Amino acid sequence: MSKLDFDKLTELASSRLDIIVLHSQKGGPGKTTLSCNIAHELARRGNKTVLVDLDIAQPTIQHIFRIADKKIKKTINDILLGEAKVTEEALIETEDPNLFLIVAKENVEYGEGLLSLLEGIQKHSFFVMHEMTRFLLKMGFKYVVYDCAPGYRMESVNAAAIADARLFVIRPSTFSYEGAKQMLTDIYKKLDITSLNFFLFNQVPPELSEKNQKLLNSWKDELIKLYLPYKISFLDFLPVSFEIMELGINGEYMFPTDTILYNKLSKIVDEITLKIDKMKEAKNE
Repeated sequence: MSKLDFDKLTELASSRLDIIVLHSQKGGPGKTTLSCNIAHELARRGNKTVLVDLDIAQPTIQHIFRIADKKIKKTINDILLGEAKVTEEALIETEDPNLFLIVAKENVEYGEGLLSLLEGIQKHSFFVMHEMTRFLLKMGFKYVVYDCAPGYRMESVNAAAIADARLFVIRPSTFSYEGAKQMLTDIYKKLDITSLNFFLFNQVPPELSEKNQKLLNSWKDELIKLYLPYKISFLDFLPVSFEIMELGINGEYMFPTDTILYNKLSKIVDEITLKIDKMKEAKNE
């Protein structure tokens, strides 16, 4: 890789790797866009960061960062299936020298081929996550951001299990809220409580009626009550932005720094990283 001397990176290896996972119960809440923007903001602050696309059924990150097929030597599919080891060949450079990607490939077979693929991933993903953590730590990365597949996919659950911080993204709809309650009960309450848990509502319509704003607040309170206040933190109600939607038409997905969404995202990154720091400092005392 032209921009990165991996031998030098190994010498300067970070003393720790912080793992941030973004997850949702169903597709469509804007989880991938938030994953990309969080990873981009971490890198923008000078942190060596890698963004991993775990949504192999609907991979998007390659296209958001406009990565040509010829630049992809190894994908997360190869690694999850145990067909390839985690090496620097999997890391793809971006325009930001601090931000790297590990992408998923799109040509997933369907029918029996898909079932075989899922079985293979289920078999290997737990070990792969730990191997990847060791590799990224050795390579000097400070953060890894996993954009997980929605729902109960094994690779997503395994990533959530080793995460320092889990961010659950919910759309402001009854369907999404009920699904979030179910998933938090089925999975997240059973994971290690020493890890951090966060949630937010994304794509909230502007100028909500008082009635609907009260309903959203009641959903927020109910989720905190379900999980217990000391185990989960609410981050924000993120609004729908027509400006960002318009940028997306032209293939631009990073929030401009002069927008409300960027200001909110920056505060979210502040809170997550600060709480990770405090958690790990407390563990080391």
